Amino acid sequence: MAQASTGGISSNVNAWSALKRGVKGGLGIPQSPLRQTFRLEDVGRISETFYGAGTAVGGPWDAWRNAHMTLPEWFRPGLDPWSEAYSAQQDRLWQAMAGVDAAYCPEVHEAEQAWDNIDPVRLPGYFSRRDAGAVLSASDHVIASGMLLKHSGLRPGDRALEYGPGFGQTALALARLGVQVDTVDISPVYCEFVRHQAEFFGVPLTAVQGRFGTHPRPGSRYRLIWFYESFHHCRDFVSVVADLRDLLEHDGRIVLGGEPISQREDDAIPYPWGMRLHSEVAAVVRRHRWYELGFTEPFLYELFARQGFEGRRVDCEPTLFGRLHIFEPKH
Repeated sequence: MAQASTGGISSNVNAWSALKRGVKGGLGIPQSPLRQTFRLEDVGRISETFYGAGTAVGGPWDAWRNAHMTLPEWFRPGLDPWSEAYSAQQDRLWQAMAGVDAAYCPEVHEAEQAWDNIDPVRLPGYFSRRDAGAVLSASDHVIASGMLLKHSGLRPGDRALEYGPGFGQTALALARLGVQVDTVDISPVYCEFVRHQAEFFGVPLTAVQGRFGTHPRPGSRYRLIWFYESFHHCRDFVSVVADLRDLLEHDGRIVLGGEPISQREDDAIPYPWGMRLHSEVAAVVRRHRWYELGFTEPFLYELFARQGFEGRRVDCEPTLFGRLHIFEPKH
């Protein structure tokens, strides 16, 4: 799904950095020795501090750094994570954190609006950053892209599909290697960026605007379907995973990369699946209204097993962004 939308490069990078430097549950969140916490009513102030003062050490953000939200009194723990009641409770929690009184709609709450002065061919995504952490951050994404290529199982001429590509750098790399790549993104802005790159390089890369689960080529199947830092925006993940089996070749695979997946429940994801409660994530949810989910590994593997998939984790020592979860049909 789309990332940071505030109408300017610096604002986009600020939110982007918040979601991509380890604040995701399961991506190595550093725990405060004091186990700092905050309440739901603090989220507005936290977001104002994050976007207004920045996150420099020694600044106002220190009061919230590595803190986690305590669940509100009305939240009922212990519900069946497959039940409608559990799902409705997570929707209510998203509404409270986002500060909205409306049902979630990806076309409204996830669609990228604009990136000012971005050249999608020469300076896409992280290449546009010029802050002190730009090179280090780029290394995480380059390594993650390499992991996706390495474990894709693809050959030139195969067909692959990415959901939520953003600037589509991995999709572009595969297309330049002769893979027939389709991308699906809710954001018309990102779709146009991908089209610019496909035209510039003259490669088999096709962008389609749509929700997760959209089939760009009805009747055809893909050898690879992958999500990179996007599956956690998939609110209707149960129905989407059910649909993926019909899009996949019998010997194909589904790969999730850079996702907030914890091996067990923790302060950021204190349930099988649901809204992530880290302070930086809360700030971003309030600002952009994104649905920022996290999953525990046992729940995720059961989710795919119910649709006939076997799962495995591939770790990546240099960066947690390169950690993959691979699912293949049982035969």
